[in-house]
Amino acid sequence: MLTPEGADEAEIIVRPSSRGGWQVEFRDAAGIIVKQAKSDCEAVLLACHLRPDAEIRLLPATESTDTFSVDFSARRGSSDIE
Repeated sequence: MLTPEGADEAEIIVRPSSRGGWQVEFRDAAGIIVKQAKSDCEAVLLACHLRPDAEIRLLPATESTDTFSVDFSARRGSSDIE
C-alpha cells in the first residue's frame, strides 16, 4: 500500500528520479531508504535484489496525484512478473 511517505514494508517503489535516472524506495527500521539507478531496468533489478519477496510498484512519473490513484490490480495477468 502506498502511504504519504512512500512504500510500506511489503513494497518497493521504482520511479523516475527528479535528479535524472531512476530511484528505488523502500522502508526499513531506520525509515525510508532511496537508492539511485541509471535506467529503469537497473532500478527493477536493484529492487529485486534488495527485497526479493516485496511487491514492486513501477510508477511512470514523479510524484503526482495521478500516480497514486491508478488501480493496477484488475490488470494482472499471466504475463506479469511475480
